[in-house]
Amino acid sequence: MTAPLVPADITIPRLPWVPIYADRLWESDFFGVATDAEFRAAFCLWVKSWTQRPPGSLPTDDRLLCRLAELNGNLAKWKKVKRIALRHWIECDDGRLYHPVVAELVIDAHKRLSAKQERMANARAARVNNKANNNANNNANDYPPPTPPSRDKPNREGARARTRGDAPEGKVFLKNGDGGHAGNGLALPPARHPKFLGHSLPCHCPNCTAWVEQQRLTQ
Repeated sequence: MTAPLVPADITIPRLPWVPIYADRLWESDFFGVATDAEFRAAFCLWVKSWTQRPPGSLPTDDRLLCRLAELNGNLAKWKKVKRIALRHWIECDDGRLYHPVVAELVIDAHKRLSAKQERMANARAARVNNKANNNANNNANDYPPPTPPSRDKPNREGARARTRGDAPEGKVFLKNGDGGHAGNGLALPPARHPKFLGHSLPCHCPNCTAWVEQQRLTQ
């Protein structure tokens, strides 16, 4: 007896197709000697063996083989085509029939399907990781760092511009007590209301702290 040609733990999903090497079939001795009835029965057995357990195998019971060969349970017809229809099928240690070519195709299909499933699993894991990283980056960017106050020293031109309302473009000068910081330096950007940021007081983030200070100075 021979060990099963297909491992028992191999599974193949029900496929709408099975591979057939056409040139290999046309050049085979089987195709040269099989009658139409024998070829039809053999072809049915090749295809239906893929749905057996293990895939690529057949039972040895003539009644089951007759049904798989689509002979409507006619055992007399099955006995006429059996010898050629089962050409190259061999009985193995597990008590089932295996065809070397069919077994080769089953194992190759199993490897291809397993590799595809692994690629899909890796792609799903990569998408999950990318989403998690993007969420972490978005959360880290929710609170931009505060703009440090300018350390530019006041100058006469700035002081004159402050008094006559024509400050240099992009600069706003504050008087003492206007918020930001005291003196004639540049003002800090205005803080946003905590409700706009979804915060509730008391909150000690730079934005909310600056907003509370501005409210205190304007009272």
